[in-house]
Amino acid sequence: MQEFNGEEFKEKVRSQADIVKIVSDYVALKKRGGRYWGCCPFHGEKTPSFTVDEAKGLFHCFGCNVGGDVFSFIMQIEHLSFPDALKFLANKLNIPIPTKEKSPQEIARDQETKAIYDANALALKFFESCLVNTSYGKTAQDYLLNRGITAEIRAKFSLGLAPPDMRRLHSALEQRGVTQDTLLKAGLVMLSSRNQSIYDFFQARIMIPIKNPRGQVVAFQGRKFDDSRPRDLAKYKNTAETQWFSKRNVLFGLDVALKAIRAKKQVILVEGPMDAISLHAAGIDWAVASMGTAFSEQHAHMLRKLDVEAVFSFDHDEAGLKADMRAVEIARHIQLPCKVVVVNVGKDPDEFIRGQGAEAYLQLVENAPSGLDFQIEQILNENNIDSLEGKVKAVSNIIPLLLLCTSNIEVAQRLKELAHRLTIDEGLLQEELRKAQRGSKPEAEVPLPTLGANPARLSVKELAERHLLHALSIDTPTLLRKFATQLDTIKLGTIRLEILMALQAKAKEGVSFKVEDIYGKLSPTALAEYTVILLLDLPAQNMETVVFDCFYTLHNIALEEEYRQHSTKAAEYEKEGNPKFKQELEDCRRIKNKMIEVSERYRERRESHD
Repeated sequence: MQEFNGEEFKEKVRSQADIVKIVSDYVALKKRGGRYWGCCPFHGEKTPSFTVDEAKGLFHCFGCNVGGDVFSFIMQIEHLSFPDALKFLANKLNIPIPTKEKSPQEIARDQETKAIYDANALALKFFESCLVNTSYGKTAQDYLLNRGITAEIRAKFSLGLAPPDMRRLHSALEQRGVTQDTLLKAGLVMLSSRNQSIYDFFQARIMIPIKNPRGQVVAFQGRKFDDSRPRDLAKYKNTAETQWFSKRNVLFGLDVALKAIRAKKQVILVEGPMDAISLHAAGIDWAVASMGTAFSEQHAHMLRKLDVEAVFSFDHDEAGLKADMRAVEIARHIQLPCKVVVVNVGKDPDEFIRGQGAEAYLQLVENAPSGLDFQIEQILNENNIDSLEGKVKAVSNIIPLLLLCTSNIEVAQRLKELAHRLTIDEGLLQEELRKAQRGSKPEAEVPLPTLGANPARLSVKELAERHLLHALSIDTPTLLRKFATQLDTIKLGTIRLEILMALQAKAKEGVSFKVEDIYGKLSPTALAEYTVILLLDLPAQNMETVVFDCFYTLHNIALEEEYRQHSTKAAEYEKEGNPKFKQELEDCRRIKNKMIEVSERYRERRESHD
């Protein structure tokens, strides 16, 4: 067994994790200047403000102000804790994960997770048995068969049946040693508010297990299939979201469709599990489903990592069309190729296939409009383009969509087609596009953010604080020890003070360390600020000189502020006839002399170090 060394393991992963390659799995990056740039995956944007510095191993977004190292990126993009992000990267890089003795809290958490997954696995077996081995299950089998879902497809998706009894599952699993607490946490049973009794959450429903990509059951969906329980009106019932199950992080069927998706280089997304199962039954085995119409940014990132084209095929109703528009918007923002199938005969893909056949549906997929074509058509349909007002509104909604196009040729063609469709002079549309570009600055015209410059929103004091922390980080902990006394006399802003205190605390341990060692000690806000500080492009010079310069600037600013306060008080007291103004004037003279003294001392020290 490999002996566990936490720091050694972390550094091994960090040293082998090429941040550009890791981030490129989620963001389309282009090298400009000395860094890589792309659209931020953490917020919607048309203009790239997300940068990766390969040499320093850092990323930062100037739009939403997130930043950090490769671990921070994986924690945020995959919604993982640091230990899980470390394991995620280690697995990705094929680095063996050493074993270690777990804390009582970690052991308890692992045991709870295992108990939930085990309970769900037992429930799946129970539901499968009810479908195959009960008389009530025969009715459910007939229903599925009428929808084209054979025994083979049932087995492929582990379909089952919840019996109509209120406590059958509860009793069966308790006999297998599953505790009531685990059943409640898994969402398999409910507690009655009337008499606090336990009853099964799913009753008289075809059961569809929801699995994560590793094949573990994280939730269930129950589908009503007969009218034997008229008071139970809901067509579908789903496990409530838990720490083990989030709709935004799960695509139903991905575990069984992954091989076909990779082979086809395409994935068809439908609204719900039953639609996906029906497509598989028709031989279209590269289909998956979101839980309802909620296609999320997390889903989009999952698919972009697979390097496939997404085909959105939601229901042909108002909610479905809105979901298509939202899904295309999400996909285009992260440059996930996409198109949209609009089923005009039948409400959903399942109904269409049962009526028209799989070949007819696949023809729709083949001829489906691109995401942008769909967006434009929807906007034109929603506005009366025979009127001037409708044309103006349509153009104002379509032009921003063109800013996401990566090809100028495509944009030119789109403008030509739009001008013809709206009977508007093409030159007017080009001018509207130029106005939009000036407002949002397309990539070709966006100047790179100058980290070492003086941004208008930062004061001289804030810049000096940033430069000071940058210099201290270059030769750490030598400079921290050398200037310990002076550092205790300056007052930094709250966020930058947090960074300084983390550096000082690490230095006091008396061992050599790197700045990466404090990343995990900082709050997300402080880590984002520290990323900017470390990415500063300061002129190559002696870092002691930078520290001296910053101390002088910060000391002088503090004295200037003190002088201003006393000067204001002196003026107020003199106006009131209060003799205290004389003392305030004396304090002003004292501070002025102090400023001269500081300036002279600073000049002498600079000369001795030059």
